[in-house]
Amino acid sequence: MLVRCGRCRAELEVAGSGEFLCPKCGTRNVVRGAAAPDPYSIPNLTVPGGAPTTEAGPAEDSSIRWIVCPDCSYRFASAQDRESVICPNCRSSLSVGETGVRSSSAG
Repeated sequence: MLVRCGRCRAELEVAGSGEFLCPKCGTRNVVRGAAAPDPYSIPNLTVPGGAPTTEAGPAEDSSIRWIVCPDCSYRFASAQDRESVICPNCRSSLSVGETGVRSSSAG
């Protein structure tokens, strides 16, 4: 069973109900005897190793362009109407044109 420490919120795997000490902060925690539902059966609950939700994501915005920096390979979003941008990762000046993205200067 996957539980969270009541003090530091660290996730821990325990065998079942009972008392346990958090290995991270040492706080005494109690897991009650009532059987908890299987976390993998709860819709829209993110658990480690769980399957992603099947809901469709937001519609893609046509005013946003995704750019990959040719210098550091960082991927970031930019407005469609921008002709030049600065990479937020390596600070390189980039020229954005019809043919793709070029580095204008080394950062």
